Amino acid sequence: MITTTAIAVTPGQPDSIRRVQREVPEPGPTEVLIDVIRCGICGTDREVASGHAGSPPAGQHEIVLGHELLGRINSAGDRVSSHKPGDLVTATVRRPDGCPSCQAGQVDMCQWHQYTEHGIQGLDGYLAGKVIVDQQYVIPVPAHLEATGVLIEPLTVVEKAVRQANLIQQRITAWNLKTAIVAGAGPIGILGSMLLRSMGLDVYTLARTPAPNTAATVIHQAGANYISTRDESMTALAHRIGNVDIILECTGASQVAFEGMQALGVNGVLILLSITSSETISTVPVGMVNNGIVSGNKVVVGSVNAGLEDFGAAVQRLDTFEHLWPGLAASLITHRVPFDGDISGILHEPQDAIKTVIEFG
Repeated sequence: MITTTAIAVTPGQPDSIRRVQREVPEPGPTEVLIDVIRCGICGTDREVASGHAGSPPAGQHEIVLGHELLGRINSAGDRVSSHKPGDLVTATVRRPDGCPSCQAGQVDMCQWHQYTEHGIQGLDGYLAGKVIVDQQYVIPVPAHLEATGVLIEPLTVVEKAVRQANLIQQRITAWNLKTAIVAGAGPIGILGSMLLRSMGLDVYTLARTPAPNTAATVIHQAGANYISTRDESMTALAHRIGNVDIILECTGASQVAFEGMQALGVNGVLILLSITSSETISTVPVGMVNNGIVSGNKVVVGSVNAGLEDFGAAVQRLDTFEHLWPGLAASLITHRVPFDGDISGILHEPQDAIKTVIEFG
């Protein structure tokens, strides 16, 4: 048994972020011990840290944060065959609850919603010096992706979204996928824009903040179009560019989701990726929205979490990004916080930041 330092909070209690000590056992027969290199911080981490989300593991009052992991295997159990010490790896976030989908290997499509998630719900996260993970949840990362591997988990969100869209669109003999709108220019929106550009689509990324800004620069360098909603609404943009085949909604604003339903083109797919406030109330032309969806054979689908196949796809996609735009994916990491530095900044996203990561020594 060894001891490691971790960053934890008490769920439901604001401003409770602190360093704690955790005992880490020797890896079991099918487990690996991972030395964490860096861990990304996202909006979900901030919600848990702010006391608005999260639940601790059973028998604990606090939870270790972090679910965007990049690490290196320190040691492995005697039944681990696919990983060895020194390998660069990441790991999935959600763990199954035994429902039929989970038993079939699709924990991201869990039916009972009794799953647990590292750093979010019922399981300590990866924001610690050392973590134990079962080999079935560990994904190898090529050594040359060390600079960008921490982006794999957020990239899986849009990998799954596009995979779901392709599965749904098998209803159409020939889906002519050409034009995309991405609503939101946070990390998920930027990665979604880069993914769709890597597929050769014409991509229009909408965000509130006018250019120039850091996100706009990245999006332009990937060959997508950055548009501030202060200059042009999604509805006006859709009218200008013609039929919109796919929309990724990544803003967290429920009104944008309904605007996407109206902007979507014939036979198109709108994928909702963000959780919005359940208290939001707004006036929506429901008849117009319904008629447009029905008469245009349109699909609106929600997507959350990701499967193992999406992690594998994200690793390959990062390779593609590096081939298309050398160094661009790495530029998304705009802020690096030393693990032994001031951790209070985890609660607040720096101005003009894209991705903040915690760096271990």
